[in-house]
Amino acid sequence: MRKRNRSRSKISQLPPELRSTVDAMVLAVSEYRYIDIQKYLAEQGVDISTTAIGNYARNLTEEMEALRLTQENFKALAAEAQKVPELEYTEVINRVAAQRMLQAVVSKSEEEWNGIALDKLLREMNGLTKAVAVKQRADHQNKEGAALAVDELKAEFFSALGAEHPELYRQLVSVLEKQQEGKV
Repeated sequence: MRKRNRSRSKISQLPPELRSTVDAMVLAVSEYRYIDIQKYLAEQGVDISTTAIGNYARNLTEEMEALRLTQENFKALAAEAQKVPELEYTEVINRVAAQRMLQAVVSKSEEEWNGIALDKLLREMNGLTKAVAVKQRADHQNKEGAALAVDELKAEFFSALGAEHPELYRQLVSVLEKQQEGKV
């Protein structure tokens, strides 16, 4: 996807309050035609063609649609996060992405499948698989690190307890041994 340049249209360079009014008129398609917007701008001292207004309207509509889709995606993420609150957001994002990909795959018609570049699809699937594997590996390493830290803390605790409170240490060891015998 190529990066788009910032808009340099006459409308995008208008003062904010005037541009805001034009945006509202463009979005109110049932109330205003491009000729109405052109007349309004002419009253404000701005000479512009209906073609330029149409181009601006198309870009604004695309931006609004992209914003709407982004908001829907955030709502889906939040809903997924509420279902399983112990998940990290990266895991929620992976789940939602996988769900959306599955929906897209299932809804494709035979003609659409014929137009898809298999190598691109496989790269995308491979990327998602790698992301999940990296996350799982990081989670595993974090758990191992935490377990090692707990073991070191236990060793330090028992060493200090044995040195400073030998009777309490013996009692604690006795309780732990009885507990282990009951589990076996």
